[in-house]
Amino acid sequence: MYYYIVNPAAGHGQIKGLQDKLKQRLDTLGISGQWSKTTGPGEATRLTEAAVQAGATTIVAIGGDDTLNEVINGIGTSDHIAVGVIPLGLRNRLSRQLGIITWQQACDALAARRLTSYSLIAAGQQYFLSTLTLGFETDLDKRIDAPDSKLTGRLKQFTSSFGHARRFPRLHAVIEIDDSYTIECDVFSLAIANQKFLNPLADNQLLVAFSEKPRRRLKTGKLVWQSLRRQELTLLDDTASNRLFAKRVVLTTTPATGIMVDGKVAGRTPIAIRLTDRNIRFITEKIVGDFKRTVSTSAAQQPKNQSS
Repeated sequence: MYYYIVNPAAGHGQIKGLQDKLKQRLDTLGISGQWSKTTGPGEATRLTEAAVQAGATTIVAIGGDDTLNEVINGIGTSDHIAVGVIPLGLRNRLSRQLGIITWQQACDALAARRLTSYSLIAAGQQYFLSTLTLGFETDLDKRIDAPDSKLTGRLKQFTSSFGHARRFPRLHAVIEIDDSYTIECDVFSLAIANQKFLNPLADNQLLVAFSEKPRRRLKTGKLVWQSLRRQELTLLDDTASNRLFAKRVVLTTTPATGIMVDGKVAGRTPIAIRLTDRNIRFITEKIVGDFKRTVSTSAAQQPKNQSS
């Protein structure tokens, strides 16, 4: 049974003009099902929990990253549920990484039902699929929470954000890796993700990437511009100066700072992040995700600065 959870506020009410066409398309593909609409934050999690109890086998989030993240947190320990997404609105980093860009493409992907299993990541008591960030990217996301749709507005935001990057104060961070060693350094930006979500052919493993300072004007500008366009953070592909792998990471910063999980504010440091044994099956568009460079595990496990 397909169960569709709709965020009516996504994309400034985009579903109002789309619902009839969307339902017709799903019916044509033979995957129509029950629909429910959220009424506020946390409602998608509660609806997901109820749907699982009622025997739903496929739960589809219709909305942005927040809606999908709430669905993930409502699945519980069930490992037979498939999760899909129909992207609406501006924050669709998760669906893009799954290879799904438009609602038409999402419908075809749901019908084809290609499943990829990922291990969820826990940050404190919250589960997430893709990316945790702190430092400059987190601060930048807060500053551009409602980006201007016009090019001139985006360029103005870019200029302001690029200047902010040059002035952004670094955080003093202590990064504990698998209870094995500790890295202590100043951090400009940091991101943690399941490397399999970035590359489905890789193993489930935490990829920790951090930069101690903005590397070059071009790369910092690219990071700002991609964030303004709501693309995946470049820190996880080619701007980080340090990379390593782990199963569990404990982050402490001075001063304490906020973190974002899949683009949403989700707590503050200190915080423990771990790769869990909870798997979730996602409906994806063929094979998606790719590293822009080959990451060497052995090289990444050699930190420049570490203390016992």
